[in-house]
Amino acid sequence: MSNDILSLIPFALVISLSGFVSGFIAGLLGVGGGIIIVPVLYHFLSLVGVPQDVVMHISVATSLAVIIPTGWRSYKSHQENDNIDYTVLKSWLLPTIFGSIIGAIIAGLISGFWLTFIFAFIAFFVSINLFINKEEFKIGNNIPKGFFGSFLPLSVGTLSSMLGIGGGTFNVSLMTMFGKTIHKAVGTASGLGFYLAIPGTIFFIITGWNIENLPLGSLGYVNIIGLLLIAPISSYAAPIGAKSASKLDNKVLTNIFAIFLLITSARMFLEIF
Repeated sequence: MSNDILSLIPFALVISLSGFVSGFIAGLLGVGGGIIIVPVLYHFLSLVGVPQDVVMHISVATSLAVIIPTGWRSYKSHQENDNIDYTVLKSWLLPTIFGSIIGAIIAGLISGFWLTFIFAFIAFFVSINLFINKEEFKIGNNIPKGFFGSFLPLSVGTLSSMLGIGGGTFNVSLMTMFGKTIHKAVGTASGLGFYLAIPGTIFFIITGWNIENLPLGSLGYVNIIGLLLIAPISSYAAPIGAKSASKLDNKVLTNIFAIFLLITSARMFLEIF
């Protein structure tokens, strides 16, 4: 037994390191730390023998749970730097929450294959977008209102909850395309990510409550051990990234992150086909 525990130490260190990187990236780029946490958990849990039919559900649910403390700290840091657009936050909040609930329910109903496929596809899309994205590209000067204005955050909330990410991956791009500065977009997205993660986590606990073959320490689909390893470090790193966002030219870091996502996407596609 002691040898088994010792053999897990390197993996625990990798997961803890991913917590720091994901928190820093979440604060710096507003893309959501879950886009890093999910693949790390996916590969770790696969290596320790968690069945493929639940491994992606656990990775996504645990990632959402981590985003709650990380998103809160990132949000408060951006608040201190006056990087929150409260008009957008208030108008997008309820659609985002409803979308998060819908996404968690859908994720609980579909197979691990399709959940992994969707994540790999979105990771590929986000990677390409990060490579070619131009901040000066705009399609409007104001955030849309009415039905379309609610449909955007509802869709982002649904897809983000399904994938275990905070929504910043999509929200930052949308806000900048509608005239918001990159710093306001990142800060506002961090707040929306925090509120998105709460209902999503709750519903992943509910939908996974009676599922068999879950690993030790699971509360529904949320793995408490993974949460405890990642969340404290991720929460510590998020304000560091948020403070750096106003100081750094993050083009190089963005490209490195895009390469990571491209490799992650390719590996996931190879594993499921």
